[in-house]
Amino acid sequence: MHNSKASQGDSRNKCAVLVVSCDNYADVWEPFFELFRRFWGNCPYSVYLLTNHLKPNIENVSVINVGDDISWSDNLSKALHSIEEEFVFLFLEDLLLENTVNTTEVENMFDWAVSNNVNYLRLNPSTKPDLQYNDYVGIVSKGTIYRASVVVCLWKKEILLNLLKTGENAWEFEKYGSIRSDVYDKFYSTYKNNFPIVNSIIKRVWETSAVKKMITLNISIDYSKRRKMTFTESIIWKFKLLRSLMFSLVPANLRRSIKSLIQREN
Repeated sequence: MHNSKASQGDSRNKCAVLVVSCDNYADVWEPFFELFRRFWGNCPYSVYLLTNHLKPNIENVSVINVGDDISWSDNLSKALHSIEEEFVFLFLEDLLLENTVNTTEVENMFDWAVSNNVNYLRLNPSTKPDLQYNDYVGIVSKGTIYRASVVVCLWKKEILLNLLKTGENAWEFEKYGSIRSDVYDKFYSTYKNNFPIVNSIIKRVWETSAVKKMITLNISIDYSKRRKMTFTESIIWKFKLLRSLMFSLVPANLRRSIKSLIQREN
């Protein structure tokens, strides 16, 4: 995977992991970091946690307080200005690792990204790249849906800051930030899923299958802060996942326009 200019460890001083959160999700920090330590305990990068006012004492994690909750994008922008590293790997606190991360492979990817000065590299290809670049990564073309995803992806910090717009939440950023990202080249995605994650919280409640997974992993959940999905909510959520799976069969370059058309019709 290495570019001829790249050498092992190129990325260690230039990349950081940022767990984007807020104080309302403090109950998720313990499960998140317990699984992070279990499955990526040898992470060679500095790890930061974005919070509002709370200052949890978590081993090997630097807390960035951004103050009152303005918006997802405003909070993230403020945190990015506190990070010295040139590249930032975004993690959301409700995306819980469920299996071991291959650190050598991830570091190879990060080294490649740094040495090639990429703007964006997605390492969990929920939307696969649409043009092949090499055996490991593909190009995420301009005009493709979720081009600027916030799910386990490495960003060139300067580009991410340029794309953030005050007042937007994460979903708005993925939608409108993807459109804004079309002015930039060098957006890539891996073909392989390098980060096996569980999307654990949907609309502020614990997702049913994620709860089952946490039980198998021996992870305790604090239900005093948020409840589990009801049976009806779970059925509706599974239907939405099925709809997304069917939508993924549409060619990548058509998805953005089709989705906009559907939303206009509704």
